[in-house]
Amino acid sequence: MEIFLFIFPLLSFLLFQFFNQNLKTELLFVINIIIYGLSFLLSLFIFIKILNLDKDIPLFFFTLIKYDHLFIDWSLRFDLLVSGLIVLITVIGFLLTIFSINFKKNHLPNFKINSYLSLSIFSVLVLITSNNLFQFFLAWYLVILSTYLICNISQNKIDNSNIFFENRVSDLCFFLSLYFIYTLSNSINFDIIFKNIQIIENNYTISNKFFSNFEIVTFILFFSFLLRCRQFYISNSRYDLLNLNTTSYSLVLYLLYLPVGLYFILRFLTFTQLSLDFFKVILLLGSFLIFIFSILLFRTYNLNKLIIYISSIQFGILLIGVGLKLYSAVVFHFLTSTISLLTLSLCFGIISSKLNNEQNIRRMGNLIIKCPSMFLFILIGFVSLLGIPHFSGFYSNQLFLSQLSLVNDVSYLLIFSYCFFYTFIISYISFKVIIVVFLGQNNCNIHIYNKIEEGSLYLRLTLFIFSVFIIFLGWYLNNLFSGNFGEIIWRLLFIGDTSFSLNHNFNDNELLFEIRNTVCYIGIFLAFLNYFIIPKLGNNLKLKNNKLFKYYLKSFTSYDFNR
Repeated sequence: MEIFLFIFPLLSFLLFQFFNQNLKTELLFVINIIIYGLSFLLSLFIFIKILNLDKDIPLFFFTLIKYDHLFIDWSLRFDLLVSGLIVLITVIGFLLTIFSINFKKNHLPNFKINSYLSLSIFSVLVLITSNNLFQFFLAWYLVILSTYLICNISQNKIDNSNIFFENRVSDLCFFLSLYFIYTLSNSINFDIIFKNIQIIENNYTISNKFFSNFEIVTFILFFSFLLRCRQFYISNSRYDLLNLNTTSYSLVLYLLYLPVGLYFILRFLTFTQLSLDFFKVILLLGSFLIFIFSILLFRTYNLNKLIIYISSIQFGILLIGVGLKLYSAVVFHFLTSTISLLTLSLCFGIISSKLNNEQNIRRMGNLIIKCPSMFLFILIGFVSLLGIPHFSGFYSNQLFLSQLSLVNDVSYLLIFSYCFFYTFIISYISFKVIIVVFLGQNNCNIHIYNKIEEGSLYLRLTLFIFSVFIIFLGWYLNNLFSGNFGEIIWRLLFIGDTSFSLNHNFNDNELLFEIRNTVCYIGIFLAFLNYFIIPKLGNNLKLKNNKLFKYYLKSFTSYDFNR
């Protein structure tokens, strides 16, 4: 039955590729929704099946090809991480399909989006269930192909960037890393490779730090992924996410690269379990991403940039968790934050489309009257990211902070600082968007503003379902991740080790949570001050003529000097 997980998206891909002229549009979309609904139900069945397995490690294999006399053993690997990602991917695919119905009047682009959505789901499913290097290799290039097709839906794009060299270096790093894994272990099967690591102890010294062969290869593999992601942040590139429509960049970010990035770093943790130096490198990398994108996020007023930078910061948080070996918190935070981020990106896209593709939030305002449902959905998404009780983000943030507080090392004071810095930035930016876009003075084009209407039923239904997940998902999954039981399961799955114990006592961390909440309230207060109170003072002639106050208005508020 598990094989239907792959048959369904392939069937959808073929329908939109070859039968879009033969079937009515409405019938095609109905069939597609049924296909993705069945995929989602099947993913839930697999997830429940794995939870009910009577094994130390919840894991099973679905054999594809097996010839013992030819030493061929190809199978699909289903474990707790894979099944969780499958549920997330299929539900996102299902809801994005419903979301895209609103745009079915644009036949050709929408058919392409649905077709490439199916190809994307198929490629990611093949990647995360792969159990040998060859499957992994083919699936990764299917992911790259589907990304290329999604980013080239719009015709006549001019690519003024020079990303060819970086992408070829990424390909070379990826190929060499898989090749060296094969030569070091003499196998393409992951299970055999992970067993052979115990007998290979060749070490290299880099800056007085010891790294094994497998650790160096693992980092090169992950570096190839990061280098490939660089193309999304280059202006005038055909892959520039800012040039994509809402559905397309939601596909690229939340269905392709965020799940694949998490899989890249977690799947090969067995290679690095004995190295503290490797985890310090990952820790520094995550801290660097948070610091850089927080600065960029603080100064931007572009809706698309806001969501891309927030997503990048969330990935940095995940890397910090991996660097500190907080595996259960990493997976939990990924699941809750991805649903919130996807909801925010869809809402931002709807608002932008209603304002004739306007991206600058300073040219918006007072939209709560025109789009009250968008206000509610964005508010739910942001408060979950902030960890407000009792949304899903509250449970994952609580687990992350409680585990972080139990890591006894003086150097981790810096990590606490970064986490609180992240809390301040997210709280400030969240309420900046809410105040300027929905509650602030109307700076929209008045002719466009008067024509704005609430989104269609399909849009609101999709966002409502996402909001239900945001509210209840964390509460439902909390027992699977929290406590020693959850930590043992995930450590067994990733590195086969249970020697690490976390004695969770949330009552002992009340001061930590109170400090974090205080930082959050400070961010909210400053956003309210800068974007609601101070702009009203801008009409005061004495203050307005003050150069320092004028600079503050221009840099940190939404005050319009042209009015």
